[in-house]
Amino acid sequence: MNRGLPQLDVAVMSSATVKDLKLAIKKKVIELEQSKMCHRHISWRHVWANFCLAHHNEKLLDDDAALHDFGVRNNSQIHMPMNYGNPSSRENTARHARLSSMG
Repeated sequence: MNRGLPQLDVAVMSSATVKDLKLAIKKKVIELEQSKMCHRHISWRHVWANFCLAHHNEKLLDDDAALHDFGVRNNSQIHMPMNYGNPSSRENTARHARLSSMG
């Protein structure tokens, strides 16, 4: 089920961590919202409590882990499935992000 979120192209350094990727996604979403003159409040605490990042069905749960340890490379696709480990996550959905490496 897609809830209207577009595929996002984000760029992070080749040495980036999961946290760096989350910050890049947040920045990109805010940038898109501002360009559309939308000023919705997004609770990122809620987003990350209910969704996680995943690469090839492997959840990226450790914010300090390096993306390259999960095989994430230039133009990799990262998904945002519901975080089933969280009791408030009840639906099966996914979001997508394509990465560009900056170094």
